[in-house]
Amino acid sequence: MSELLSALDELAAIDLDELSPDGLLDLVAGLVTATNRMTAAVTRAVRAADRREAYDRDGAVSMKAWLRGSCRMDPAEATATVSTGRRLEQLPATAAAFADGAISAAHARVITKAMTPRRIAQAAEAGIDLDVTDSILADLARATAPNETGRGVAQWVAGVDPDGALDDAADTRRRFTMAPGLDGREHLRGEMDSVGGEYLHTALAALMNGDRPAGDPRGHAERQADALVALAKGALDGGTLPDVRGERPHVRVTIDWMALCAERGAPGVTGGRLAWAGPITPETARRLACDAGVARIITGPDGLPLDVGRAQRTASAAIRRAVELRDEHCVFAGCDALPEWCDVHHVVHWAHGGPTSCDNGALLCERHHTCCHEGGFTIRRDPGTGRWHTYRPDGTEVLSRAGP
Repeated sequence: MSELLSALDELAAIDLDELSPDGLLDLVAGLVTATNRMTAAVTRAVRAADRREAYDRDGAVSMKAWLRGSCRMDPAEATATVSTGRRLEQLPATAAAFADGAISAAHARVITKAMTPRRIAQAAEAGIDLDVTDSILADLARATAPNETGRGVAQWVAGVDPDGALDDAADTRRRFTMAPGLDGREHLRGEMDSVGGEYLHTALAALMNGDRPAGDPRGHAERQADALVALAKGALDGGTLPDVRGERPHVRVTIDWMALCAERGAPGVTGGRLAWAGPITPETARRLACDAGVARIITGPDGLPLDVGRAQRTASAAIRRAVELRDEHCVFAGCDALPEWCDVHHVVHWAHGGPTSCDNGALLCERHHTCCHEGGFTIRRDPGTGRWHTYRPDGTEVLSRAGP
């Protein structure tokens, strides 16, 4: 690994401006092949770790969860990497082409996604040799772009599984992810089955068509996004959503009281913060506060609010609000479970004299709450940095494996 890192350092030191056009193109082609090989190596290593359940050493529930938490990998990318690694074990020709750098991860995923256990079984019943199919599709991937490879794969599916279209139609899985960007915007991605998509489209269309003033300059995409926000806001305002941890779901804004009361543009005023999306300007916080309830949290010099001592075992709504504000998500190493999925864990157990307080509380999702009580893991908060540290039963620390 050290030799590989040294080679990457040498690569980064190349002065691209000194290369001729042919030299640049040769470099790009070589880097693409090297990238394919590296991605294949990652996929192979992920599969080995997945097979041996190595992720359990760090308290993760799956290899996908470990990749997301410890390597900060995109959820969709983590899922695809694990799935591709599993199915490539049955496709040696495709795996070899991937390992050689002759095909990309996109090629490999197009092929492996179609190789479901059911279709492989149907091919065997029809006398279709999987190794022959694997070789044909690998050769096709070597010679074509992923979308063209996909057409060849679709022909194989149609021959092996004529009812494949029905299987696809019966796939009612829905996926939707939201991620805050560095610019303060929210990035959405997802997919729906046809029926789910129709429900969403019909609801958005009703809101879009019911509120379009004359001369509206917004395009279709902007109006559709506004309708989606209106749909969510209407559900929250309507009070029909289920309670979350004993409270009615609501948008939570945190801002210093003096900043909330300050005049627009006042110097030295810090902004507010949304529980999920992160920092916002003071003016945005004031706008949201126009028709909102205000809950005051008084903190001491160390920034830790509220303490109900030992008289109360369960964290009060105020303590929970303060812990959520401080921790933002599950504090177990590598986990980013949302606050509404978490319990307030007593770092020093209540039965052992631990108080019910913000200082002794920590957000833990159900999985990692169990890890700490039944699995022997422990968590500690560094009072100097405010960072949480997770330790295995043997006392070694669980660290993020991403980055240099």
